[in-house]
Amino acid sequence: MTSDGADSAQTLLVTRVRTAIRDAGINHSEVARQVGLDASKLSKSLAGTRKFRVEEISRIAELTRVTTDWLTTGRTAQPPRRTIVSEAAAAHEDEPANHANDASVTATADGGEAAAPPPTADWMSKGTRNRVTIIVAAWELYADLGIDKVRTEDVADAAGVTASAVNYHFRTKDQLLQAALRYSLDIIAETRHLNDASDPISVLRHFARLHAGVDSKIRRVWSIWLQCWARASTDEGARANLTAVYDEWLDMITAVIDAGQRSGAIRTGDSALMVKALAIFIDGLGVARTTEHMTITDDEALTMLEDYLAAHILADTRTPKSERAAAAGGPEPTSQEEGT
Repeated sequence: MTSDGADSAQTLLVTRVRTAIRDAGINHSEVARQVGLDASKLSKSLAGTRKFRVEEISRIAELTRVTTDWLTTGRTAQPPRRTIVSEAAAAHEDEPANHANDASVTATADGGEAAAPPPTADWMSKGTRNRVTIIVAAWELYADLGIDKVRTEDVADAAGVTASAVNYHFRTKDQLLQAALRYSLDIIAETRHLNDASDPISVLRHFARLHAGVDSKIRRVWSIWLQCWARASTDEGARANLTAVYDEWLDMITAVIDAGQRSGAIRTGDSALMVKALAIFIDGLGVARTTEHMTITDDEALTMLEDYLAAHILADTRTPKSERAAAAGGPEPTSQEEGT
């Protein structure tokens, strides 16, 4: 097979893997956990910057209930559904009995829109469903009440399980907090197929817009990040937790930047430095927007984002500012901003 042919086959493979995961309704962190991959490695594979290994494809096929043949060759018109239950769906069945609440709990970031797949998805075992339900409950409580004010009993009550069930899945509060942080990454990633490398500029703009606090559905995400940053300044354990999850976030941005550089949409250069600078810019803007210690309107935030991307990230900076704001999904800059 020629180099171009191999690249094309790899692209099609990644597309089918994305389709299988999406149709199965499984978030990326759970896929990584079930397959035995670091979340960052899965993110890179889905972005086309890392090749899937044979055993990983096999496990993904099993988890999403499609055949390995369809994932690797696409010879059939539709992904054939497996008729057997995957081994992954049997995980955690040995957890303490009589603590499950099978009611559907769909996480929402603004009271309405679903932020991640519901814990009652068919592929999940009772144990996996309980684990996800606990994470969702903790995530909401941490964001709304404050991490230090939430007790294990509070999480158990909100999740509809016992305190022993929470302790079974998460031995310490730090473990549960780290899972809640990763859940925030899932919310960001699932908002617009962050791992889709077909249009890296649109993905990057949407990602930046969300993470800079322009979109109200990210309020809880920022609440948890800000609390974790504050804890990390004086607590070594909290710092290690935050660093582990933050590195995954940086890997997500890196995958988009790398894809954009390969397509020529993003300027060449030190991608690692580019990612760090962009992260620092977005974090600063997000903190200002969330704490409201500085008045920044949606219009101003979008303009600052677009100006930064044009000056430091995008290969073509000739697009009019109003068109760039429209591409980001926000209002056009005012006449005063156009003149700046």
